[in-house]
Amino acid sequence: MRRFPRGRITAIDTAAAEAAPGVVVVMTHLNAPRMNPPAVFGSSPTAAGPADLPVMQDDRVHWNGQPIAVVLAETQEQADHAKSLIVATYAAEPSTTSLAAAKAEGPKQGLFMGQPLLNETGDADAMLAAAPHKVDQVYRTPRHNHNAIEPHAATIAWVGDELIVHDATQLVTAEAQTIADVFDLKAAQVRVTSPFVGGGFGGKCLWDHQILGAAAAKLAGRPVRIALSREGVYRVVGGRTLTEQRVAIGADVDGRFKALVHTGIAAMTPHNNMPEPFILGTRGGYAADSFKLSVETVTMNMLANTFMRAPGEAVGTFALESAIDELAVELDMDPIALRIRNEPDKDPTSGLPFSSRHIVEAWRSGAERFGWSERSAEPGTRREGEWLIGMGCATGTYPYYRMPGAAARITLRRDGHALVEIAAHEMGMGTSTTTAMVAADRLGLPLDRVSVGYGDLDHPRRDPGRWIAADRGDRRCGDRRASCAGRRTAETRGQ
Repeated sequence: MRRFPRGRITAIDTAAAEAAPGVVVVMTHLNAPRMNPPAVFGSSPTAAGPADLPVMQDDRVHWNGQPIAVVLAETQEQADHAKSLIVATYAAEPSTTSLAAAKAEGPKQGLFMGQPLLNETGDADAMLAAAPHKVDQVYRTPRHNHNAIEPHAATIAWVGDELIVHDATQLVTAEAQTIADVFDLKAAQVRVTSPFVGGGFGGKCLWDHQILGAAAAKLAGRPVRIALSREGVYRVVGGRTLTEQRVAIGADVDGRFKALVHTGIAAMTPHNNMPEPFILGTRGGYAADSFKLSVETVTMNMLANTFMRAPGEAVGTFALESAIDELAVELDMDPIALRIRNEPDKDPTSGLPFSSRHIVEAWRSGAERFGWSERSAEPGTRREGEWLIGMGCATGTYPYYRMPGAAARITLRRDGHALVEIAAHEMGMGTSTTTAMVAADRLGLPLDRVSVGYGDLDHPRRDPGRWIAADRGDRRCGDRRASCAGRRTAETRGQ
């Protein structure tokens, strides 16, 4: 079977699928409701779309795995069977699917959260060339995929002119706003509930399947439950993009960094907005007399990439810390001592003072507890039975971002119990627990007298320009779950 990463659908035959047992609707670009392209994440505070592509609105195929049909049937098995009966033909168009070809088309300066991924201080190239000791290496990292155990699934229903989406999402408010824009609705007409996210870390956001589920529910006039298969997650949900990074460090005879160069490229699609910001950790990691930090982007015809756990830091720290280890060998210097020697007294690229920084303390305590003094600098010399035992070290960093303010509603009952409600999600990092702890402390109540409601847009949330405390009368998620269940969908994807 030939697979097309870019082209158009020349014909799609759904007759057999529509006649299959249990089938309610087969939706393609030929009969899908008219929808606006989703606003791509990063283009505004409430944008959550993975790309600015229209969803099932034309015959275009933009990546291998793009959904081209949705089958709505009474059972999952009926939907899966009917899906297999759809026949589509394609006309392939030129595409860019290799990094080498993407590089040949020319890179562009990368932007992250609207800011250039670029820092230059001094003449790093000249200082690198003049340094008595140096390393200059290229590190490559492959594409990484999200693999949460729990499936990406949503239960969706239209109730009058309101859309109810019971989802597993990290972006409760932004998802609602983006879906509202897709369907020309007001934000208050879309209610997203997300009480249980499961594994997330960037993957449990808005993808095509929620929009397709809402469109299918509108077309059929019935509630829809849509869930991605394991293969579907790879086809529809983006992850971390590939990178190619150059790290060059020039040092004097004492190991002090004279030049720190960390540059390279990250691949994106022509329609998304998430370069892998691999220089973030380098910006504040070590002192140097000069810096040259830059992320450039190239475009490939592939599934849109997105945030994935420790975006930038995970792959960028790997490259930076590997280069420092190689420099330690070049200098014949202890790797921890080399890192401590280049500990900055203020942020190396912005010049701002640190509010707190305890890395040196952590290094010394860790080295003592881990038995670093017993380490042999010569590889392959420590053996325990049949095992060769190595010992290494690295610094890890993660940024602290302050986002626009949130809203909360607190209800105090006569029996001394407090209910705190917020439109935030919980995926295991302790949002509900810490919210309860803070509320108990501020209200002077025992912790067991504080309850937290979360993951529901009926709770207060912050919208740009105004505060909203949503109140929809007596309609609660529990009242609608029965009506929202019972219809399953399967997707057919571009091949």
